[in-house]
Amino acid sequence: MLKILQNRFSIEHESVNPHYVPLKRVNIEAYIRSFAADVIIQQVFHNDEECHIEAVYCFPIEEQASIYKFVARVDDREIVAQLKEKNEAQREYNDALRHGHGAYLLEQDEKSQDNFIVNVGALPSGKECHISISYVSELDLVKDGSTIRFVIPTTIAPRYNSNVGSISSPANTTSKYVQQSPYTIEFCCRIENNNVARVSSPSHPIQIDLNQSDVYVIEFAQENTHLDRDIIIDIELVENHSNTILAVESGAIMASFTPTNEECQRAVNNTTVANEFIFVVDCRGSMEDEDKIGL
Repeated sequence: MLKILQNRFSIEHESVNPHYVPLKRVNIEAYIRSFAADVIIQQVFHNDEECHIEAVYCFPIEEQASIYKFVARVDDREIVAQLKEKNEAQREYNDALRHGHGAYLLEQDEKSQDNFIVNVGALPSGKECHISISYVSELDLVKDGSTIRFVIPTTIAPRYNSNVGSISSPANTTSKYVQQSPYTIEFCCRIENNNVARVSSPSHPIQIDLNQSDVYVIEFAQENTHLDRDIIIDIELVENHSNTILAVESGAIMASFTPTNEECQRAVNNTTVANEFIFVVDCRGSMEDEDKIGL
């Protein structure tokens, strides 16, 4: 869903189309490893008006996701966002607009914790702005623990009621709600194929590239896919998959322990289930030599 705002830079231009949508393309790339997903959302805005505009795009992200990067690109300039207190960030955004400078703001919607708002301010006439948002998310197990489900929400309904209120901008501009978006979405998801039996989507027709040695590459099977429903990818695990899954990176490790069906049934029946997890971490630095083999 999209809100387009006519800001103070365009008030004197009566020819501005109130239904004009500067968001031209949305591209989503995802990499799934075990129960974790790394997602990059790219949004391309273009100003076809004869004056500066401010565009505001509201979109949902999974509640358990954590945004770790926000980048704006205009011409050959790349602006990497800094995390700041909300009021301070809004003041700096307003100051930049007052001086006619480009400004970009990403913040959580106060009305809904799983909605985020991107403000692209003072976008000059004829210019294009590329917004890139990166986040990580933990995935859920469904279907009695046999399937990992990856969801990318693309619509804010029923998260947001277009008939009540509007998306506010720190610049205090007026908004026009666009019910049907003219832009389409491109989607590419890479899934590590270890312990994976099957990949499917109950939401969209997909095509799967099986030619890669260690990943499945999933894309939409149809062109011109619109953002009219959430993207759902189901990753069915092999029957005898391990209930303990690890993801190891430099400086970090994630472990997922999935109970068996028998353990879940005992918990449902209020039967006492004793679990003990012992973590052994070697902090001596004795394995730093490249000639040694880590356990």
